[in-house]
Amino acid sequence: MRRESMALIFADPELRRRLEIVQKAMALIFTFTIEHASRSEAEATMQLLGIRLFNASASGIKLALSGYYQTAFHQARDIMETGYLLDFFRTSPEHRIVWKQSDWKKRKELFAPVKIRLALDERDGDTTKTREAEYNKLSELASHATFRGFRLTTRGGFGELGPFVEKTNLLAWLEEMVLRLGPSAVMYANQFPDADPKLVQFLQDFGTELIRVRS
Repeated sequence: MRRESMALIFADPELRRRLEIVQKAMALIFTFTIEHASRSEAEATMQLLGIRLFNASASGIKLALSGYYQTAFHQARDIMETGYLLDFFRTSPEHRIVWKQSDWKKRKELFAPVKIRLALDERDGDTTKTREAEYNKLSELASHATFRGFRLTTRGGFGELGPFVEKTNLLAWLEEMVLRLGPSAVMYANQFPDADPKLVQFLQDFGTELIRVRS
């Protein structure tokens, strides 16, 4: 399955370009997690979120290339949710330790996914509810048992038991990963304002490339 999926990717310049962006985003996360020595408890906590981002990305790749698209999209939702949290911490860094020290009740009250989305919308003056719509889309397609979600487990109108290779699903997953992982990786790297100049340059180069790919 993986060989067949990779053959499809390398035969299509657009698929290959998207996979390369995903790989570079993972490299950015890896670099800021491994090569940057945390300078505070808050930074060390953020690096644990970097590990979550990296592992969700790696899991999504293994699942998608093996033909398990629905569970691969579920990892994309996890990446989106983590990215929103990192975006919140980017402009409200004082909440990082509060989040770490919160019990379940306080974390749900202050940092539940819906609370974070609303806080970001209010911060940005965004009344379109785009974040909510995108989160709900992935929830319906992948994370929750819904009839609409069966489109990721059917081929030619018939349900598939187990993995299968489908170029349309592979293209959609890679597009979603670029949309979710790219910005999340940037939000993660921005948690470390005093990083080594080489790491900062890596972040800037990746950000420029991400804008170019998404434009």
